[in-house]
Amino acid sequence: MNQTDLDDNDDVVVIEQRDKNGVIYIAVAAVLGLALGGLIGSSLTASKWEKTYHVLESQFQKSQDAKTEQAAVVEQNKTNAKEEFDKQLAAALEEQQQKHQQAISDIESQLTELEKVNMSLEAQVAEQKSQLEQASQQNDKLNRQSDMQTTMLERSRELFQQELKIKQEVEALQKERDELIPKLTTLKKECDVYLEGKSWDATSDSCDKQDAANSRISQIDQMLRIHQMDLEQIKTLSEDLGL
Repeated sequence: MNQTDLDDNDDVVVIEQRDKNGVIYIAVAAVLGLALGGLIGSSLTASKWEKTYHVLESQFQKSQDAKTEQAAVVEQNKTNAKEEFDKQLAAALEEQQQKHQQAISDIESQLTELEKVNMSLEAQVAEQKSQLEQASQQNDKLNRQSDMQTTMLERSRELFQQELKIKQEVEALQKERDELIPKLTTLKKECDVYLEGKSWDATSDSCDKQDAANSRISQIDQMLRIHQMDLEQIKTLSEDLGL
């Protein structure tokens, strides 16, 4: 392999490593170099070299046109892709807006139902509150009646106990009085006999016993009158209490 072939291979390697946008320019340069080298190293005429140049120039122009056309296609694809993206984005936004609007509508419907339920519950609470107030008033009334009845029962029990006690005392006083009356007659006779001095059997305390019996009978009579008044008062109170 000669030096010219090595140089050619080096040019090819360089061309492969270049950016795609510069390949055409490098290729043209290489071809021109080869053409020039061939013209120098051969017996080609100037007209042949000019023809080759025009061919290469035509190929280069075609390559530039193809590149321009490809760039236009790429730009059009970008435009089409952007329009498609905008269209899909608008459709997605519209769908999301519809879902959002539907969600809002559902929430408003639920709020309306909840307001109806709340109003119904408030009405029930108000009715129950009214019933509780009535029940409380009735309970207070029953408690007052119960307290009054309890008081009346206690009062009536006290009245009955007091009445029984008074009647027992009246009975005892009346019994004592009934026992004193006959004795008082005897004591009066003994006192009269003693005062007249007709009998030595009469004792000196006969008159004292007579006075004591009279005094006791007076006390008993007074106590009986008081107890009778107490019994009358108990009777009046019992009638007031509805007993």
